[in-house]
Order: sequence, then structure tokens, then C-alpha cells
Amino acid sequence: MPMQLNMEPRPVLAVCLNPAWQKTLIFSHLQPGEVNRARRVHECGGGKGVNVARVFRRLGLPVAVAAFAGGYPGQRLRGEFGEVGVEPIVVDVAATTRCCFTVISEDDGVVTELIEPSGPIAAREAEALQMLINGQIRRFGAVALSGTVPPGISGEFYASVAREAAMHGVPVLLDAVKDIAATLQAGVTMLKINAAELRELGGADDVAESAQRLCRRFAALAWLAVTDGPRPAQLFSRSRSWRFTLPALPRVVSAIGGGDCTAAILCRRLAEKPDATDELMADFYAEALACASASCLTDTPSVFDPAEAMKIRAAIIIEAVRKA
Repeated sequence: MPMQLNMEPRPVLAVCLNPAWQKTLIFSHLQPGEVNRARRVHECGGGKGVNVARVFRRLGLPVAVAAFAGGYPGQRLRGEFGEVGVEPIVVDVAATTRCCFTVISEDDGVVTELIEPSGPIAAREAEALQMLINGQIRRFGAVALSGTVPPGISGEFYASVAREAAMHGVPVLLDAVKDIAATLQAGVTMLKINAAELRELGGADDVAESAQRLCRRFAALAWLAVTDGPRPAQLFSRSRSWRFTLPALPRVVSAIGGGDCTAAILCRRLAEKPDATDELMADFYAEALACASASCLTDTPSVFDPAEAMKIRAAIIIEAVRKA
């Protein structure tokens, strides 16, 4: 379980091209169209890669974040990195880092996400970050490519990172869906995706068929980790697949950042065991899903109680579905 993660000597790199400053407001009851006063508020860095890094630091594991930062929110993000011990690989940009607002209404459990538009990244700014990442990538145990890209950045950015990682034998986890064909072709060890996105990418209504098509198309893709909301998750290798049925949670405070918990634990395990057997990777995925579920019990993205994660992991049912 998470508290037993081995201390891989090399840190993991989380690439977060579209970070945010996250503010969460908690209301006893939110009334649309009325004046609402929050009962509690807290702020932290946001964006998928930043959430990935938060998991690592709360577990005491080394991690670096590659990101753009601009304006006052970007300064706040840099400050948080320094406070919690995240290694920054950050390029200052002209565009102000976006802010995201999570609004939680406690009595009915409704969670609303408000997201500012992302500012454009200039070509010279993108090139500066690309050079920083590619120049250091060999020292990392694994790389997480997380989330959407801002205006001015194309899918070629992730593809360049994936090619450089492949040259140095560094595993890559991709948690994105838009404009990712070049990245998958360049070399991705694991793709984390939801079932609807997989059907769209694979071009088949059946999730298993879509997974097989992607594995045939992209030779380097070893694993597909698929989530499907409250329905069972699935894991596909080139020859086998598994179904994971999770226990129902007593409550859901906020699911924001849950998927990033999954990505973080999987990326850590790829760094430790890049040649993991099928059975071991299935166990790793169950562990990652348990951490994600536990994070839904908190109001801060990607924060969870390891003891709660252990309880959930013990209740997950793993079924082997297919063997070639």
C-alpha cells in the first residue's frame, strides 16, 4: 500500500503544461442566484501534474514539476513548490497562470468547478521549457505527462518529451486524450484514460476492442489503465486484461484530483518496477484506484488518508478477464 512505497533513488517528473492556482470554497448550502458566504476556504496549486506532485510529497517521495508560471498566481504556485519540497523546473511566462475554483455544497454533495481560460504560451517560452525538460530527463525514474496543453502548445511538446525519455529508458505515463497520437507513437509505457475517451480513440464501442486496436497501433504501449466512473475499472496489457470492482464510498466530498492520485501511484510503481509482471501491475493498479477513492473523501485535490486507502484496497475485487 502507499505507505510501503520503496524509495526509488531517482525522482519522478510531472510535466504540467497547464497548471493553476486552486481555490476551494465550502458552503453548508449553496443557493444559485443568491448571496452565498463560504463556511471555509483553502488554496493550493492545481492542474493535473501539480496534483500528481502533491501525492508524492505527502508520501515523502522526491518529485519535480515542469510547468509554466505567470503573474501573481504563478508566484503562489512557485511558493508552494518551495514550501513542500517540489523541485521546480519552471519557466516564467507573460500569460498569467489561470485560477480554478471548486465550490462544494455540503448538504447536497454538489461540487461545481469553475475554470479560467488559459493564457497563450509564446514559442520561445515553450522552447525554453522543452530544453530544460529534455536536458534533464535521464535523471528521472519516470515521467508523468498530465493534462491538457495551453494555447500555443501542440501535441508535439509531449511527443518530444516521450522520445527523449525513450532514448534513456525512462518509463512514461500519459494522462491526456487530445492530440496524443504523436506522443503514443514516440513511446508511452502506460496510457491512463477513461472508457468514453478510449472508445473514441480506438474507434470501437467495445472497450476491449478499442484497447486491442491501440496496442496494435502503438508498439511501445505496454499498458492501458481505464476508469469508468462508478463502474468497474479495467487494465489491459498486450495479452491480458483485468476488471476492478471498487467498494461504494460512504460519501464523496470531492472527486477533483482523484484521477491524479491514480496517475501518481502508477508512475511511482513504473519507476520502481518498469518490468513488472502482469500480476504485479494489476496489484499496482488496484492500489492506485484505492488511493484515488480515498482522495474523494477529502476536499483537497489528491489528498488522502493512507489508512483509508488500505481499507478500500482490501475491498477491491480483481478479476482476470482475458488471457491470450
